Amino acid sequence: MDDLEPYSPLPPDESLAAETAPPRFKPRTGTYLVLGFLIIAYPLISLVLYFMQDEDLDISKFDPVLFIYLPTIIILWMIFLTILLALWREKATLTDIGLGRPRLSDLGKALIFLVLSNPLLLGLQWLLAATGVEFSKETDLIVAQGIHKIWWWMALCVTAAICEEVTFRGYLMTRLRHMIGKGWAAPLLLSAFAFATGHLYQGWGGFVLIFIYGLMFGSLYIFTGSLWPGMLAHFIQDFSAIFIYEFTKRPGS
Repeated sequence: MDDLEPYSPLPPDESLAAETAPPRFKPRTGTYLVLGFLIIAYPLISLVLYFMQDEDLDISKFDPVLFIYLPTIIILWMIFLTILLALWREKATLTDIGLGRPRLSDLGKALIFLVLSNPLLLGLQWLLAATGVEFSKETDLIVAQGIHKIWWWMALCVTAAICEEVTFRGYLMTRLRHMIGKGWAAPLLLSAFAFATGHLYQGWGGFVLIFIYGLMFGSLYIFTGSLWPGMLAHFIQDFSAIFIYEFTKRPGS
């Protein structure tokens, strides 16, 4: 049908659980393949890699660009291109999943989101650490190396902000929303889970934190109807990590 109404993640004057306008996309075989990969294959691959990792491996001895940044950037952009292909086959565009024209207010929403979410995450991190939940030391090593590879770190942060928000919020949530047809709860939970499994290298404590953060990013997307606030917040959060790490690790701090 060519007369489908334009898609909006959360149409005006409708509640979270309300029925949205008919989807402006036609599900194809590729749609189901992409969803299957993101919901099933991607988490399974992440779990396998997590349990196969060598605990005695010292990643500080490896070039972070060749072994961490560049491979991650390539993989994320490959997934992004797959999403673009799926959208093209569905006769949809990035605009249909919330990547329209950016507005100055998107930056304000991103900053408000960070101000509200970070204290909650810090409190949760403290609680998890106090209860003995595992956090991987690799995260600190990756962040510490970032200050010496600032341009590569920036490229990684830009890539993660764009590709992960488009993939897990823009594409995954909207497709699940219209296929399940019972509100945003299931898409929100599934997207947060898939997003978090890709960060298992941070340990189970990191997995819990990223899952909760995924719920927050997903909620931000639902209530704003745009990917821009989440992408900006995602970039600021990741890029600022190296400066926060350097500050907190100074002698006497």
